[in-house]
Amino acid sequence: EDSTPTNIRRVCENSLRNLGVETLGIFYQHRVDPATPIEVVAETCGELIREGKILHWGMCEVNAETIRRAHKVCPVTAIQSEYHFMHRAVEENGVLALCEELGIGFVPYSPLNRGFLGGMINEYTRFD
Repeated sequence: EDSTPTNIRRVCENSLRNLGVETLGIFYQHRVDPATPIEVVAETCGELIREGKILHWGMCEVNAETIRRAHKVCPVTAIQSEYHFMHRAVEENGVLALCEELGIGFVPYSPLNRGFLGGMINEYTRFD
């Protein structure tokens, strides 16, 4: 995705307008943009916070190093990653530990394994 400051601001303004609000409670970067340093993203989100356009910001599917680098520039509020008993990578790669260390909230993505643990698959399910 394009995480340049110009695009981050455009997406934020579009969200504000589409939702009909003056401030977004949380603003996520859903995918890391390898072409834009995370420090630039964090600084832009910090500016949006100071301008009152967002209250908090978070990132999705990021590694511990990226979280630490971003957090130094502008405190990260939430990290979202896939997490359930069949997918526990964040326990092993340091993400959960870092979230605890820095006081960052962790939002599990797909805690029911995309429906697998919620009854989506049963004895009548066909796998082609």
